[in-house]
Amino acid sequence: MIIDFANLGMPVFTGRDRGQKARQDLGLDKLPIDEIVRVIIPEDTYAVTSSFFLGLFGASVRELGGEGFEKKFQFEGPAFICGKVPDWIMRALRDKRDIFGRAP
Repeated sequence: MIIDFANLGMPVFTGRDRGQKARQDLGLDKLPIDEIVRVIIPEDTYAVTSSFFLGLFGASVRELGGEGFEKKFQFEGPAFICGKVPDWIMRALRDKRDIFGRAP
């Protein structure tokens, strides 16, 4: 599977709710566990916020663990965005909210 942010329709990706909507639209909860996902962030992307990342990928990080997530989801794109992914993974592992923003 390929997730190309160019197909998500904006150069700025913000908001947990938008990330959750993208997650639902992409069917990430239905992916086979062994399927590798290429995540392509176009060079003309201005920003991806941690809240968008957590909405889109938080549940996957918590399900797979940090190392498992990094093996399954392979990020390509601007260094100033991809360089933040490890921090966002750590934040997702600390964040106990589910996909709907509810605490357990």
